[in-house]
Amino acid sequence: MGKSDNVQQEQNQNSKEAAEFQNKAIREFVEEKAGDSRTKSPVDESTARMPDDQNRLITQHNLRK
Repeated sequence: MGKSDNVQQEQNQNSKEAAEFQNKAIREFVEEKAGDSRTKSPVDESTARMPDDQNRLITQHNLRK
C-alpha cells in the first residue's frame, strides 16, 4: 500500500506542476495579446453614461418584472 500511495502522490504532484505551468503559459499569452487594460479608450467606465454596477442593478430589476 505504501508504494502505491507514493506513486499516487507523485502523480498528483506532477499533475499540479503541469497545471501550474499551463496556467502560467496561458496567463502570459493573454497578457501579451490583450495589452494594457488601463489605457483609456473611447468606451471606458469613466466615459460611460451609467456605471456598470448601476446598469447591472437596473437589468436585474427589469428581469424581475
